Amino acid sequence: MLSKSRSVTSTPVSDSALSALFRPSSVAVIGSGCAPLEQYKRIGYPGKVAGVNPKYNEVAGYPCYPSLKSMPFVPDAVLIMRNRDASIAALEEAADLGVRAAAVVEIGFAEAGAEGAAAQARIVEIARRSGMAVLGPNTGGVINWVDRVHLNMSQFEVGRPGNVALISQGGGTKLALFGSGRGVRWSHAIVCGNEAVTGSADYLRYFVDDPNVRVICGFIETIREPERFFFECDRALAAGKPVILLKPGRSEASRELATAHTGALTAPHQFYSALFKRHGVVQVDTFEELLSSITVAQTGRSPGEGRLGVVCPSGGLVQMYADELEKCKAVRYAEFGPQTVESIGRLLPSNLVCRNPLDFWGIENVEEGSKKIFQAIASDPNVDIFAVRHDPNHPGANGALEEMWGACAVEVAAATDKPVTLVAPVDGSISPGKIEEFLDKNVTVLGQREMFRAFDRAVTWARPVPPMATEPPIDKVAMAKRLHDFGGKPFSGEPALDFLAAAGIPVVESHFVSTVEAAIGAANELGYPVVAKIGDTGVLHRTELSGVITNLRDAQELSAAAAKLFAGGSKVLIIQPYVRDGLEMILGLQTDAVLGSFVLVGQGGIWTEIMEDAALRPAGLRVGEPEQMLAELRVQKLLRGFRGAPALDTEALIGAVRRLDAIARSLGDQIQSIDINPLIVRKHGAVAVDALIVPASPRDE
Repeated sequence: MLSKSRSVTSTPVSDSALSALFRPSSVAVIGSGCAPLEQYKRIGYPGKVAGVNPKYNEVAGYPCYPSLKSMPFVPDAVLIMRNRDASIAALEEAADLGVRAAAVVEIGFAEAGAEGAAAQARIVEIARRSGMAVLGPNTGGVINWVDRVHLNMSQFEVGRPGNVALISQGGGTKLALFGSGRGVRWSHAIVCGNEAVTGSADYLRYFVDDPNVRVICGFIETIREPERFFFECDRALAAGKPVILLKPGRSEASRELATAHTGALTAPHQFYSALFKRHGVVQVDTFEELLSSITVAQTGRSPGEGRLGVVCPSGGLVQMYADELEKCKAVRYAEFGPQTVESIGRLLPSNLVCRNPLDFWGIENVEEGSKKIFQAIASDPNVDIFAVRHDPNHPGANGALEEMWGACAVEVAAATDKPVTLVAPVDGSISPGKIEEFLDKNVTVLGQREMFRAFDRAVTWARPVPPMATEPPIDKVAMAKRLHDFGGKPFSGEPALDFLAAAGIPVVESHFVSTVEAAIGAANELGYPVVAKIGDTGVLHRTELSGVITNLRDAQELSAAAAKLFAGGSKVLIIQPYVRDGLEMILGLQTDAVLGSFVLVGQGGIWTEIMEDAALRPAGLRVGEPEQMLAELRVQKLLRGFRGAPALDTEALIGAVRRLDAIARSLGDQIQSIDINPLIVRKHGAVAVDALIVPASPRDE
């Protein structure tokens, strides 16, 4: 759940201004640069074009004027290619004339210190006053292959228009993707630059509404307006347009200075990953994964339930396929129907078994037999995706076989609306030209590793999004008062446990004492064995201070332990029963100033930071998400019962997760973090035995 009160938002530019940026009816290039003007002829732009440069009367066959004011028409959009101060002056002139959009390519703005930041603020002021859409500064520009127009600083390949739009926060990444030769057909590409005025949320909004765009992909380093950005991701999901993003920064750990254990388990990248999952964004980790997911999505063919039908004339590769499938969550091998098994069985030699994946090496009349096998599998109602191993680089007879199998796949693609893909054993081994030929015939080409992962992501994306879960009742008034009473200071001990109890999270029976005698009295009431721990509310981590002494079996042991803790400076002790029959878990709530609140569950106790076994979700859990979180944990085997141990009460654990989520929904903006560690899950029930609450400091509110 994004933090509305703390997310940084701005007024979005108008639809007409965005349209002028992507589809201007007339353009002017301000400053030096013959290449952009020449590119208008190459791309076939049908609108009016002019240059603005007092040194020339004509550039690249287009008229050139000394200023915008001297032009015989007011352009819809301008490409500004001047130094920093001249760019600002040109933008101001454009705004005064009523130009609706501009791309500013010059560097040296907010990325270059205080002086540059002041210059960028001037751009923002001009744009806000005029309602202009401004791309950049520090941008490579925008290209629209569909409408044959650009505001781009350099030459680019004029390819056929496709249906994939790219939002890139890096110019080099755009070039790497364009030069990949993987068969992606682009409709638009925009390099965001500094996002002074318009940003990725605006471009996402435009592409969601553009009927020419089927797939939206991006290289996103940061999301400056997350509330708007993820709202547009929701719209894209509703419109059936996959948003596929590569976000670097996985090693960017904000773990230092973390007050609570949950802070040590979370970092901005994990927050983003959780939000991507919540809002239907397909997240990838490499360019290869990005390209393969785009390749699958751009065809528009549904992967259905992800049931693969695979043919591969190699037993060794079939084993590798099995290894890759093991890493997937959504795709699986289809179980061939009886008719398929019967028809294929008649074609296979006696030493081969009809199973999926199918090794059909050694069949007679290879061409005719291959056609029949391919068609039988692809037409099987149990099969959603048809895949064929393909390696065209073999010489001689084997090379001819590979060509023939590729042709058979093309015939299959013409007869079905299911995805049909060729699987290259070595990714990139098929030439770009050949990939394009197959793509023209609705056959995709993917590497062996990426094929499984791309379809796995596609199937996951296509699944319906469950509704938000019902929020269990909590005592919000009492909890808010407790947060206020501590004035932004972290607290543990009795008030922290009372805080959890007000949310309906079970807490272990606890006695708070200030003398050895009172400690013995409490233990007599609870029954031995007991635990004695420091109870001062300002002590944040007792274990690190040797402030927790467990399994005290009688009054003598307790007396010695209590005396030791008091001698160490503790004013209050907590006496609790020693809970032995259960598994220590951690529950956490972590709030990011911009991205909002997140709920965490994982392995707890002393193993929390050693094992790093935790699952994270944005607050506002959907139906089934707590169960999914537990399923992601390595420790879930112990929760289910392992090697004869009894299964533990996961329903009680899920109930505690839901109540923590209720705290996040209601009070997330008032809380920096909650650390319930451990919460002991038992055969029957679960109890919190320790907690740390860190309120949001007044300056964060």
